[in-house]
Amino acid sequence: MPSEFRNRMHWHRWGEPVAAGLNLAYTIGYMNAATWSFIAAAAGSALYLLICWQRQIVAESALWIYYLVMAGYGMIAVQGSWPDPLPVVAWSTHLISIGIGLVLWAFAFIALKRFSKSWRPGLDSFTTIGSLLATYWMLHFVEANWLYWIVVNAAAVFLYHSRKMRWTTGLFILYTALAIEGWFDFFQW
Repeated sequence: MPSEFRNRMHWHRWGEPVAAGLNLAYTIGYMNAATWSFIAAAAGSALYLLICWQRQIVAESALWIYYLVMAGYGMIAVQGSWPDPLPVVAWSTHLISIGIGLVLWAFAFIALKRFSKSWRPGLDSFTTIGSLLATYWMLHFVEANWLYWIVVNAAAVFLYHSRKMRWTTGLFILYTALAIEGWFDFFQW
């Protein structure tokens, strides 16, 4: 590893665990309908944007910009309270959503492979496009978002593990478990 790269990564020793902690706080806050969670999401997203960019996880870098914007949208959308009851969307709508996602994934994969130095462009684009879809449904407070997150977070474990991002790998293992729990909590209502 070149010394310039090592020097730039020095701050990751504290930056990655702080970003992971902030994003975990967001997820737990979201699961408990806490409006403050969007502030944690914005701060954690800003840190991960820098980390992913430096680690050449290109599509994920763009995803963290999206998360910054969505954190602001989330604060506006809830305006202090979560919708009750939560909306339900037909499965046919989700099938269309997944179909659109697969088409976007194919385009993103081709673009990353051809025009960037992205690390694992297929996985990078899959987790990014999947996260865009899951976040869309999450910020519309549709409970099926947890199913999207189960798949996306499990894939992200492999992406971050391949870049030796231990804290983030652990975070996404925990995210996968929380998404499973979030889905099964839906059925307890």
